[in-house]
Amino acid sequence: MKKIIGMTVATLALFALVGAMAFAKGKSHTITFNENTIVNGTVVKKGEYQAEFNEQTNELSILNGRHVVVTTKVKEKSLDMKASATTYEFRASDNGALLTKVTFGGDRYSLMIGDGQAAEGQ
Repeated sequence: MKKIIGMTVATLALFALVGAMAFAKGKSHTITFNENTIVNGTVVKKGEYQAEFNEQTNELSILNGRHVVVTTKVKEKSLDMKASATTYEFRASDNGALLTKVTFGGDRYSLMIGDGQAAEGQ
C-alpha cells in the first residue's frame, strides 16, 4: 500500500513539474556573433548561440549548447508591427561590441539590454 501511495505521489509531482514547464513563457532563437561581443559585462566569443528569453523574469540568456554563458535583465520595447526576422544590435565601445538589443522574429517587441556601462569600465 505504501508503495502505491509513493508511486502516486511521485507521478503527481512529475505531472506538476511538466505542467509548470509547459506554462512557462519562453522564447528561443539561434543567433550568431561575427565577433567577440560583450553582454552584461561578459565577453561572448564569436560563434553561434541560443538566445532564450524568459518572459516571467524578463531575462535573456545566451547559451552555448546547454551551458549558460551569460544572463541579463532586459526591458521590452513595443514595436509597431511584428518583426519579420530575428535581429540584434550592437554599440561600439573601447572593449568591443556591446549587445544592446535583440528582436525575435514574429514578436511585437524588442528586448533592450542595459546601457553596457559596467562592461565599458572593465
